[in-house]
Amino acid sequence: MTPSALLDFLRRELAPTPGRGSATFRLTLACLAATIPILTHRIPHALIVMIVMYLITQEDTAATLIGSVLAVVGVTIGLGLALLAWEIALDIVWLHLCFIAVFLFGGLFLTRVLTIGALGSAIGLPAALVMILPDILPPSPEVLVEFVLWLWWCVILGLLVNAGVQLLVSPGDPLMLLRRELDTRLQAVAQSPDAWQVTSQ
Repeated sequence: MTPSALLDFLRRELAPTPGRGSATFRLTLACLAATIPILTHRIPHALIVMIVMYLITQEDTAATLIGSVLAVVGVTIGLGLALLAWEIALDIVWLHLCFIAVFLFGGLFLTRVLTIGALGSAIGLPAALVMILPDILPPSPEVLVEFVLWLWWCVILGLLVNAGVQLLVSPGDPLMLLRRELDTRLQAVAQSPDAWQVTSQ
């Protein structure tokens, strides 16, 4: 990629768009609000709170709330299943690897078969990642369980604070967003060369 092409790409991607400023403000406010309990209660792994808020935030507040609820349910189920799997396979290496594969493929399968596919990823991915922890952290059940519980709490804190800020600052209007997206797509179709050919025929 040439420098001029890279510059054009950055100029196009970073150009101001409707709603980008308010979305940035809401996300920044959510991070500041989450920092208060993190610092006052000395919550470890605080970076996970910020990452979760960044990943779950959508342009529409309704989509953010639905994603937050699904993430809370999925992460809770996934981490609970991982803790149960530790009870069985913490000291058995081959069974430990089997559980990692089961969680990964199970999450991908649920992503494809469920109507709300994101729930499958929220269940399978955290469970598979947690199954890797015994190879990284000291092999102490107390340390591992405490780490998973703090991990769960950081995810829940990020989701709840972000959803609260989104609701308070910008309740949003899905119909307005739909109309704006429809208008943008119709304008793009009207400006394409193929549209003029179809119209002329």
